[in-house]
Amino acid sequence: MNIKSLLIGSAAAMAVVSGAQAADAVVAAEPEPMEYVRVCDAYGTGFFYIPGTETCLKIGGHMRFEKYYEKAKGSKAYYEWHTRARIQIEAKNDSEWGTVYSWIRLQGDSYNNNTTDSVGGGNRTRWYYYFGIGGLEFGRFDSPGIRFQGYGGRTDWGGSYGDEWDRQYVSYTATFDSISAFVAIENDLVNGSNYNYGVDTNGDGIIDNTVLNQKTADGGRTYMPDVSAGIKGTFGDYEAGAFVGYDESDESFNIRKWVRGDIGMFGFTLMGLYSDSAANSFFMYDGFSGILGLSANVTDTVSVAKDIQWWDDDSWRVIGNVNWKVASGFSILLEASYGDGKSIGDEVRTGMLRFQRSF
Repeated sequence: MNIKSLLIGSAAAMAVVSGAQAADAVVAAEPEPMEYVRVCDAYGTGFFYIPGTETCLKIGGHMRFEKYYEKAKGSKAYYEWHTRARIQIEAKNDSEWGTVYSWIRLQGDSYNNNTTDSVGGGNRTRWYYYFGIGGLEFGRFDSPGIRFQGYGGRTDWGGSYGDEWDRQYVSYTATFDSISAFVAIENDLVNGSNYNYGVDTNGDGIIDNTVLNQKTADGGRTYMPDVSAGIKGTFGDYEAGAFVGYDESDESFNIRKWVRGDIGMFGFTLMGLYSDSAANSFFMYDGFSGILGLSANVTDTVSVAKDIQWWDDDSWRVIGNVNWKVASGFSILLEASYGDGKSIGDEVRTGMLRFQRSF
């Protein structure tokens, strides 16, 4: 065998072996593309895209523990423990008609071991919700008017208004640069009745201000809603607005005007309220009342606030608090008030200590 034949034979053998190895080779499949949760910054902090959609979702809430005290002249002191768990879910996406949005809150509260954590427990509803597109909104939550004005004062209790919580409504809000306005119709029926027989003035879950001189429980036209409207404008560090609410069942009006400012570390709110009936659901008082609120950020973590409310029957109330942001998502609030007069009671003292975890 010559050298030429040997080289040709070796090359052929190597080709056969290489072909056999190629036939047996395993080709690894490429990994499936992984879709990570993306941050959505179009609607503020905390939103993220639901994978596979253009809808942005936000989840939040808080846990709360409170110790509450109340004492009026000539009466026994009242003490209360209050705990709460709240979770909120918000979803938003764009459309040619404006932002499509929805908001749901589930909340459980317990007062002095009276557990109402189940949905609809006790006599208080624990589901709150609203949804809308553009400026059109439908829901069951706090009255659009009280939300539009920013809930009033500077303290947690803020001041006394009316029965403006947990109402079914339809509203429309229009915004033009720094000016916005709204109009709403609100269901005034309470279990088939046109009136709620009292109001929780201090926010502790207990009806403590019974409405007097009401008409019959089924007064008014049960098919007709209450109507509210308002307008406000922002001018630099200041906001000014006005509101009117018509209680169809009582055939009475409530009018409010306010000015609010936040300048550096200081803030103030000045508000005037008038109603022509003590049974008006927007402001349960026949006459005029004024609120002055002041606040200051003492440090990056500590703030103080005070609200003073006066009624034209010479009743008055002062509320003050100190809030300490201990850490991100954890705060402690100490708040107290003193009031006197026909609209408040005789020398009424209240106090509240709150620990809250927010997320």
